[in-house]
Amino acid sequence: METTQFHGKRLAHASAPGDVVSLARVHKVYGSGLSGVHALHDIDLQVGSGEMVAVCGPGGSGKTTLLQIAGMLDTATEGNVVAASLLVARLSEQARADLRAEMIGFVFQFPNLLPFLTARENVLLPLMLRGCIRHGGHGAAHERADALLAQLGLATQARYDAARLDPGQCQRVAIARALITRPRLVVADEPVSRLDGGSLRLVMDLFARQQREHGTAFLISTRDQRQLTGANRCLQLRDGRLDGPDGVDAGRALRVRP
Repeated sequence: METTQFHGKRLAHASAPGDVVSLARVHKVYGSGLSGVHALHDIDLQVGSGEMVAVCGPGGSGKTTLLQIAGMLDTATEGNVVAASLLVARLSEQARADLRAEMIGFVFQFPNLLPFLTARENVLLPLMLRGCIRHGGHGAAHERADALLAQLGLATQARYDAARLDPGQCQRVAIARALITRPRLVVADEPVSRLDGGSLRLVMDLFARQQREHGTAFLISTRDQRQLTGANRCLQLRDGRLDGPDGVDAGRALRVRP
């Protein structure tokens, strides 16, 4: 597979050596003037290799906006976002899309599976779209897809069309799809909201394995207290502001587990 060349300004000093993505003084405003909505205020956040950071907060607090900016799906109104030591604002739209596809896996609030594809084919779709494998082919990628599905309790359902799966199964397929490319960072927006306790444990065990074996970083938004036990840090987002201990804005502040 070819290595994409990204032409952007490298800012190695803007983030710690182990950081996968870093946000500095980020603001996001929708609209302008008196009608503008300030969704994020002065956000500083770093996510390191092999780390799981959970962003908690009520609906409307800005969690999805924060994840979209960290995942390069949206741009900041002010401030800097650095990914892979590259200043994202200096990248062209195509280079940003290429970098996003190469280093980030996404889990959205809704699975967005293609109902006419099997669970395995949905997992493999990111590799198909990048031309890494062919539809109907076989090989290491297919074995990896089956292994991910098995670890999520879906070995039997691998050949089922997505239309046959229940909502919790669809969400687990979407999680496997986010991991199939072995991304450096997984950005997950409330990924376990549709899962029961048993399925949640399978997902958190898989996330921990990816952290341990591949150094995968996770940036997750959640309102589910069950997920916080797997996080290295839990950050509170209120009215577009990150709060650490004693209300101090701190992207590295509150640690949940070592």
